[in-house]
Order: sequence, then structure tokens, then C-alpha cells
Amino acid sequence: MMGNFRSILLAGLLLAFAGGLSYGTTYYVATNGNDNNPGTQALPWATLQKAVDTIANGDTALVQPGTYVGCRIRYGAAAGSPKTIRANGAVLINAPGPLCRRPSDIEIISDDFGATPTPYWVIDGFEVTNSPKWGIDGIGGTYITIQNNRTHNNGTSSACTGIHQAFGDGGLIQNNTSYSNAEHGLYTCNSADNGTVRGNVFYSNVSLGHHMNGDSKQGGDGIMSGWLVEKNISYLNGSNGFDGDGVITTTWKNNLAYNNVSKGIHLCQVNGSQQPTSDRVLNNTLVVQVGGYYCLTFYKGKGKVGGTNNAAINNICYNYDITNSMRGSIMYVSSWMSTFTSDYNVVVDRFAVDDNRNKYTLAQWRSTYGKDMNSTLCLDANAIFVNPVGNDWHLKAGSPAINAGTTLTDVTDDLEGYARTAPYDCGCYEYH
Repeated sequence: MMGNFRSILLAGLLLAFAGGLSYGTTYYVATNGNDNNPGTQALPWATLQKAVDTIANGDTALVQPGTYVGCRIRYGAAAGSPKTIRANGAVLINAPGPLCRRPSDIEIISDDFGATPTPYWVIDGFEVTNSPKWGIDGIGGTYITIQNNRTHNNGTSSACTGIHQAFGDGGLIQNNTSYSNAEHGLYTCNSADNGTVRGNVFYSNVSLGHHMNGDSKQGGDGIMSGWLVEKNISYLNGSNGFDGDGVITTTWKNNLAYNNVSKGIHLCQVNGSQQPTSDRVLNNTLVVQVGGYYCLTFYKGKGKVGGTNNAAINNICYNYDITNSMRGSIMYVSSWMSTFTSDYNVVVDRFAVDDNRNKYTLAQWRSTYGKDMNSTLCLDANAIFVNPVGNDWHLKAGSPAINAGTTLTDVTDDLEGYARTAPYDCGCYEYH
């Protein structure tokens, strides 16, 4: 009997403790609401601005279906108790709110324009369009989660992006779709570190699918470090699928980039403060069409340190322009070559160094630099993929990419979540 009492008492204490860690109160916004209401489901608020100005740490504002103007998030939350604004159905935000300064549709910017951080917010599930500048725009917001949103046709008055996050350490940007924006699909920038970009789709943007830029001219150290970019799809963008400037100690894995105008993944130093350093490019599928450049490129800037310990492993780097002497699979920097690991990739028969100054066949690349000694040469996309014409980049039965990779401790599954089994397949999809 005493044992049962103790079990009941322990269960009660656990429930009480769990209650102390609850997500807080849920409030509501609806098109038929009024900002003088208490924000309950029966008596909702009318505007997103009222919601983001009012809810407390751990609270959630559910926005009911309809069309709204946006808001500016001015006040942060606490670690472990984020504030959340979430679409509860089909919610369209198609104009900035009256407090938006940039003006962007949703702004995460304090009253002193980012000098005071606005941390720990979750922006979830909105369709964001028609912004004069950025669709979702964060400056100085650390540990911000932007997820499950659809951002498109933004930058109506200037070249701006679907999602923009600047000076924001620890950001999580996942499961968004960003397309047909006047510049990039996603722009993470300005010395922000330790973020995650996962499960997004970027397409038909005027410039880059995803651009990372340390951008020393904007303040900070000009370096983006410690990021994870995984399981994203980037295609039909006006420049590169993925782009990193001043980005170090970052991993790109299980990404798919195809039919972008220029490159699949491009790592460089132009505006950032450091050359690509200790960056890992793993199990990506990078397909470049006729007229593009190299699938994976590293470019050396001027007068900056770095360029060491980069790796390209288990990728498919297929270039359709294999008859063009100016196009190929991988382009690197000759002075960084001693610490470059490049192997177990599926490639076409052309490599280069120093912005295409010197070009090599796979045999010459191996004999000159000792790279890609275990890589696989394949000149026919139809031999690798299920349906290249239909943009199905899964591996077909008998593909030379199957079992052509090596086991990597930091790659345990593929783009779709299927487990990697040794010997690994190359590219973003494991054959199953």
C-alpha cells in the first residue's frame, strides 16, 4: 500500500513539474476579431501586431485562416520558453503592417533596429508574399525558428529575398518553400554562427537559392561558422543553388541542387573575412546543365587567411556540359590543395584549379594532386538517375553511384530520412 502511495505521489510531482514547463497560454487572431478583445478563441484579436506585442514567454498566438497585413516583432522571449506565432490553417500575409520599418511583411527587429536582441521566437506556417522588400526579415534575432512557411514574389520594390536572417546566431530555418523572389530564396548573413538550414526548397529565385555571407562591411567578425545545411533542394535559380562567402566549419550534406544557372555549391571569400576553412561537402547531388559552371567550386579571395582542411566526399557532381572545356565537376584552389580531401565522388572527366586557370581530366587530377583516387567516372546521366529529363534524381537500379561512397560518421541518413548503410551510396539519395 505504501508503495502505491509513493508511486501516486511521484506521479503527481512529475505532473506538477511538467506543468511548470508548459508552453504557456494560447491566444487567437482572426479576421473578425478586435484588438480590444482578450485574444481568446471566442473573442480573438484582429491583428498580428497585437499578438506579437502582447503574448508572454512560452505563449502561442494561433492565427486563424484569412488574409492579414504583417507585423514587427520588437520584444524577445526567454531560453526554453519561446514565443510562437503560428498559422492555424491557410493564412496569407501580403503587405507590411503599420509598424514595419524596412518595410517587410514580417520583421523581427527591435525598436533600436537590432541593437537589442529579439531572441527565441517561432514563426510557423504562413504564406508571405508581395513584400516591397523581404518576406520574413530578421535582424539581431538570435535563436529564431522560421519553419513551414511559403515565401514568394517578394522584393517588389528592390532586389530582396524570401527569408532574411542577419546577425542571428543559432537560427533554425526549416521546411520552408521560397520561390520567385527578386533576389535569393534565403539569405543568412552578417557574422551569424551555429545555425541550421534544413528541409527547405528554393526555386526560381532571381539570384541564389541560399546565400550565406559573413559580410565584414556590416560589422561583426565577417565570418559565418558552425552551420549545418542539410536536406535542402535548390533548383532553377538565376545563379547558384547554394553559396557561401566567408563561411567556415560548416557542413553541407544530403542537399540536391539542379538546373541552376551557374553552380551547385560555391564557396568563396568576397565580402567575408575568411576563406572557406574546414568546410565539409558530403553526399550532395549537384547537377549542372549546359551553360552552367562547375558543380562544386571553391574560389580564393584576396588577402584573407584560411582555405585549409576542406572536404568533398560522396557527392555526385554531374555536369551536362562535358564537351565544353570550361565546365566540369570540381574546381578548387591550387595553394590549398595539400589539406583538401576529395574522394568517393561520382564525377565527369574535368576538374580545375584557380578559377579555371588549369584544367585536368580525372587521370591528370589524380596524378597531379592525388585527389579522387576512389571516385567514379560517369559521363551518362541516364546511367546514374531514374529520370533526369523528368528531374527525378533518385538512383536507378545498377547506378554507378550505388555502393560507390565511403562511410561517414556525420552522415547517417539521406535527404528523405532513409538510413545510410555501408558501403554508402553517393549523392543525396540512398538507393532502396
